[in-house]
Amino acid sequence: MQLITLTDLIFLVNPTQLTVPIELKQEGFQLIMKQTLLKLPTEPLLLANPKVDKWIMEVSLLFPEVFEWEPPTFLVDTQFSAKLNKDVCVQINANAAFLERQSVHLIEWAIRHPALNWSDRVKLWTAAESLSLSPENIKLTVLALHPAHPGTRRELSWDSRQHTQTRDWLASALAGKAISPVAARRTSPPACASLTHFDIEGIPEVEI
Repeated sequence: MQLITLTDLIFLVNPTQLTVPIELKQEGFQLIMKQTLLKLPTEPLLLANPKVDKWIMEVSLLFPEVFEWEPPTFLVDTQFSAKLNKDVCVQINANAAFLERQSVHLIEWAIRHPALNWSDRVKLWTAAESLSLSPENIKLTVLALHPAHPGTRRELSWDSRQHTQTRDWLASALAGKAISPVAARRTSPPACASLTHFDIEGIPEVEI
């Protein structure tokens, strides 16, 4: 069985990004957040990434529960995988997840646009399938941060229609068919093809 990750999907959806270097700010921020939540030393990382202090403060203001978690109901940098068909298994990583009885709440923080993008959809589909949850029992909170503007919190619910559309899009993308990963929400702002490869400075402010 073939294992497909979000990185693999990024290359399938937009192969030109193979030549784009990894965004170090994003990677540094994600590592420092993980270290902070796991109560591991962060001082050397913060010295090397001076802007990250601002983003961590914004996360604490937007979603303070992230810093008040207790195991086993809260998972940091957790992995979910689900079978798409008999040949393919999709694997994703979530920044964090609150596990409740028969439901799950994913939390994603990143330097990004707050609009729901195809990566979010794949994460919601995979987590729901992995945990055998009804789509209505899973939700996602996006903490979208920006280098110059205040961060934005957006709550994203999930349903059976979106779940089926995402499964169909995954199957089509892996088959090499050119369809839009956000066809179901044509009124939404354009999705970012990647969580790391885009010009964050060029993103306008969006009121939620």
